[in-house]
Amino acid sequence: MESLTELSPKKTKKKLGKYEIDRQIGKGSAANIYLAEQDSLGRKLVIKELLPLYASNEKIIIRFQREAKLISQLSHEAIIHIYDYWVKNNSYYIAMEYVPGPHLRKILSTVHHVPVHIAALIIYQISRGLEHAHKNGVVHRDLKPANIMISNLGQVKILDFGVAHFQAEENLTALGAVLGTYHYMSPEQALGKKVAPASDVFSLGILFYELLTGIKPFSKDDNGDVIEKIVHKNVRSVRKINPAVPRSIDRLIKRCLRKNIKRRFQDVDQIKLKLEKYLKRYSLDHNAILKTYLDNIAPTPPDPHWPPGLGKRIRYRLTHQKVGTYFLWFLIMAGIVYGEKHLLSKNITLADQWKTARDFTVSLWHQVVPPKSKPAIHQETASEAGEEQSVISPQDSTSLIN
Repeated sequence: MESLTELSPKKTKKKLGKYEIDRQIGKGSAANIYLAEQDSLGRKLVIKELLPLYASNEKIIIRFQREAKLISQLSHEAIIHIYDYWVKNNSYYIAMEYVPGPHLRKILSTVHHVPVHIAALIIYQISRGLEHAHKNGVVHRDLKPANIMISNLGQVKILDFGVAHFQAEENLTALGAVLGTYHYMSPEQALGKKVAPASDVFSLGILFYELLTGIKPFSKDDNGDVIEKIVHKNVRSVRKINPAVPRSIDRLIKRCLRKNIKRRFQDVDQIKLKLEKYLKRYSLDHNAILKTYLDNIAPTPPDPHWPPGLGKRIRYRLTHQKVGTYFLWFLIMAGIVYGEKHLLSKNITLADQWKTARDFTVSLWHQVVPPKSKPAIHQETASEAGEEQSVISPQDSTSLIN
């Protein structure tokens, strides 16, 4: 007697070209995303299918084709790889590398914000990929947490070049049109102006900011307000939200987020070099660090006291210093106590010390900023007028009469 498994027919999976579809794993604004398998090589991959809604939209189709063309010309470990592109029955498909692991949006929804060195590692790896893209004339234009993945092996991958700009070709975007995601746009991109590698620098600064704070620096209820903030409003310092952020990282983010494109880093290679300097204290195996972080990540409930107030930030900075910093503070305090004891032994009171310090400060200030001289007040006197008047006593006046 045949078993039930032998009698039941095998479930046939849908095929797209030479690829067998496993399941749908996502849906973007213009495409369906499927997990598939290539039988001939036995490897998993991702297939991106343009939505039928846009199958007759010439501009969308050209962008879809350009995405495949652009990424296929880029060969970098931090950029997703393209395997194939084809058209069948007025449907358009891209086969690309499958990256098992979470994207940054999922990570941020799990832990709210990430440790400084983890954020620095992620931004460093993204910078390496963007540097390669920029050198090949490609500006991404849509950097955001959902377009950055970290594989289970700790590799960072940049996804979705669907609205990327290829500087060697005519831009498909008409002047004044806006492409990208509002919360992560540069000012020039939000205004529909020409983009450059420095536009990706601005978006990278926003991404860095959100990784460290869990807060979008430009966020309001409607998109018009977001663009207004991007173009005109400065953001709160990262260190005023997360006291663990060092000054060097804070300065780096501030420069990335400058409104004037000429005052930003002009390309990500400068960011990469600064992050290399910061990351020297950590292992060179960045993938291993990120893998360990992913393996040990656990959901963190929202902190009602985040961001911390001024008192908590000061307390954190006082209690999270290097041993050498505490030793220096000790030497300074010991010097002050010893000096004060010595002065009091010489009968120099605190009031005398204060008066001496005040006089010295005033003297020093007058040397730097000389006091304005007051104009002299001239009073005309009798002698100045040449009219001498004699004083006559009563006796003299009597003798004169006589």
